[in-house]
Amino acid sequence: MPVKAWFSTHRPCNKFENHQQLYEGLVAMDNQAILCLQTKALPMVGQQVSKMGISGEEVEEILNQSTLIFLQKIEEGTYEFKGHAPTTYLVEVAKRLAMAKVRRKKPQHDSLEDYHVQHLSEHEALQRQRDAAALVTRFLNQLGEACEQVVRLHHIDGYSDDEVVKGRMTNYSTINSLKMKRSACMKKLIEIATKWKTSKNT
Repeated sequence: MPVKAWFSTHRPCNKFENHQQLYEGLVAMDNQAILCLQTKALPMVGQQVSKMGISGEEVEEILNQSTLIFLQKIEEGTYEFKGHAPTTYLVEVAKRLAMAKVRRKKPQHDSLEDYHVQHLSEHEALQRQRDAAALVTRFLNQLGEACEQVVRLHHIDGYSDDEVVKGRMTNYSTINSLKMKRSACMKKLIEIATKWKTSKNT
């Protein structure tokens, strides 16, 4: 699926007149705010990661991972809004994830829980990582067997798409079909995380 097709054809940013309103929407886990954030960030993320030699097919995946990390930072209160565009921060997270991907000799998992703890003390990092890992596992359990499998194989077990296809670890016989499925599952994972945040605050 082309990256642009993943986004709605309407204009999700119409209801957010400035950075403050968009940030408040993200705090409330408003779906329109999240879609607006990703829509604005997509061109910049694509431009940044393409410079690193990462394929365009991986842009959406990196964007989804970055969004989950950003939303978790907002939830924890570790992201401090200072009037700047939230999109700028999301792009920076995406760039760092892409750099980490490039540095790895072999494609492994881009952990959904470890990026945001790298600057904390060892004790704090371990505790936050355990808590985040438990939360991610909880979300994965709600995805359904097929989605949980493709997400776990890549992001947790560290298998490359080529290894998954050649090893017949899923029902997807091509790398393209596997990526399309995982992309849809990552979108679903964001929706689950959003609903969880909303229910937690009500």
